[in-house]
Amino acid sequence: MSLRLQSATKSDLQILAEMNKQLIEDEKSLNPMGIKELEERMSEFLKNNWEIDLIMNEAEIIGYTLYQYQEDLINREEKQVYIRQYFIKRECRSMGYGIAGIELLRKTHFKDVKKIEIDVLETNPEGKRFWERAGFKPYYTNMRIET
Repeated sequence: MSLRLQSATKSDLQILAEMNKQLIEDEKSLNPMGIKELEERMSEFLKNNWEIDLIMNEAEIIGYTLYQYQEDLINREEKQVYIRQYFIKRECRSMGYGIAGIELLRKTHFKDVKKIEIDVLETNPEGKRFWERAGFKPYYTNMRIET
């Protein structure tokens, strides 16, 4: 396994949208966006203070991550990062790439970060198990009612 991270560019928008669509399906999200809308949204992320890295195994794209560095609201001296999306292609799962990608992010891009935060949908128990294997622990529960 020879993983590396590569910053995404505008030329990657279509593949990012396709992977994002798979992520939406996998987590059973209610997000109704199609590929074109997801492409536009990824473009907005690239323009607006978000980082998108392709997760590469040699020359092959096997996934991506979308994240943003943030100020820790409790301790303003410390840096934190919020991972909004993290995805490994279906055909590349159960091979160790997911955990290895998180470790690579921690050793490179997140080495000065004190907290890494994520959200996991309740409709995605497999995703929750993955994040627990990666060392994440529940911190709070977000609840809603739709009227």
